[in-house]
Amino acid sequence: MKHPVVASDEEQEEYLQVLIPALTKRQLDIRSAETRESLRMVVLRALDAYGFTVPAGSIADRRRTRKS
Repeated sequence: MKHPVVASDEEQEEYLQVLIPALTKRQLDIRSAETRESLRMVVLRALDAYGFTVPAGSIADRRRTRKS
């Protein structure tokens, strides 16, 4: 019998849904476009800069890249 692989707290992810002011969302969208990073990356970088624990591997772009 195989034992299930259990992800560590660093590997597990959970959904977070929040309502934010429209101006804040526009600024996030602009920063995302300027840096060519996903909104997820922008938010995780901001949380990290604010002192929250964000595992190093979590700040990565998970979007699929187009093949030329």
